[in-house]
Amino acid sequence: MLAKYVARRFLASLVVVLGVTLITLVLMDRTRGTYVPGIDLNPALRPEDIARLRADLGLDRPFYIWYLTWIWGVVHGDFGRSMIDGSTVMSHILDRLPNTLELTGTAILIGIVIAIPVGVIGALRHGSKADHTLTVVSVAGFAVPQFWMGLILILIFSVTLEQHGLPWLPSSGAYSAVNGGDFIDRVEHLILPATVLSFFYMSTWSRFIRSSMLEVLSQDYIRTARAKGMSERRVVYLHGLRNALIPLVTLIGLELPGLVSGGLVVEVVFGWPGIGKLAFERALQYDYTTVMGVTFFATMLVIAGNLLADLLYGVLDPRIRYS
Repeated sequence: MLAKYVARRFLASLVVVLGVTLITLVLMDRTRGTYVPGIDLNPALRPEDIARLRADLGLDRPFYIWYLTWIWGVVHGDFGRSMIDGSTVMSHILDRLPNTLELTGTAILIGIVIAIPVGVIGALRHGSKADHTLTVVSVAGFAVPQFWMGLILILIFSVTLEQHGLPWLPSSGAYSAVNGGDFIDRVEHLILPATVLSFFYMSTWSRFIRSSMLEVLSQDYIRTARAKGMSERRVVYLHGLRNALIPLVTLIGLELPGLVSGGLVVEVVFGWPGIGKLAFERALQYDYTTVMGVTFFATMLVIAGNLLADLLYGVLDPRIRYS
C-alpha cells in the first residue's frame, strides 16, 4: 500500500517538475530580450561573433527546443554547462552546497529548539502577559523584512562595535580571506546570517505549535488522561506535544528546499557564498542552464519534503493510513 502511494506521488511530481522548470525558462527567455549571456565579458564583439556565440549557446533555436534538449540531458544526469564560464552546472551547485547547508541547517536547528518550548509556553499560559509578549515577538518575525533586519544587525554588531574598538562580528562571507577558515572563524561569520534566518523560522513555527497545542489540549482524551490522575507534565509532553508536532512536521518538510536554495535574501545581504546567492547572480546574467539547474534541484526537494512530511504523519499518528 505504501509503495503504491509513493509511486503515485512520484508520477504526479513529474508534472510539477515540468511545469516549474518550463515557467522558469519562459520567464527568463521573455525578459532577456536580445541580451546574450556572457557578452559583457567582451563588449567589443562583432555582430557575426555574437551570432556565433548565440549558436554555440543554443539561443538561436526556439526556446521549447532548448528546453527539450535540456530535459533530455537532465534525464541522463547532465545539468549542462554555465553560459557564462562554460563550467558544469553541477560543479557550481556542489561547490556552494556545503555553505548553504551550513547556514540553513543551523538556522532550522535553532528554530526548532526555540520554537517548540516557546509554542508550548504560549499554549499553557494562554492569555497571560507571557503569551502576549511571545505573540508580539512572533508577529515581529513575520513583519520585519529579512534584508532590513540583516542590515540593522550588520550596523550594530559589525560597524558600530568595530568603531568603538569592541569585539565585532564579520558582516559578509563564510570565512575570512586571510588566515581564516577554522572553526571559530566560520562560527563568527555564521552568527549574524543564521540569526536572521532562524528568527523567521522561530516566529512561524512557534505560532503553529501554540495553536496546535491549544487544540490538542482541548480534546477529550486529554481530559480523560487528567481525570485518571496522570501528571500534568506527562499529559502535556507525552500525549499533547506528540500530536501537536504534526503541523510542525509539515512546515519543516516544506523547508527542505531551503537546505539547498537557502535564504536567498539572507545570502545576498551577508554575501554568503551559497546556492541562493548563486541563483540570484546568474539570473541577473541570464545564465539559463545554471538557473534551471538550481530550480530543478529545489523543485525536487520541495516534492521530497512534502512526501517526507506525509510519511512522517504515520509515525506521529498511527491513525493515519495511506491509500
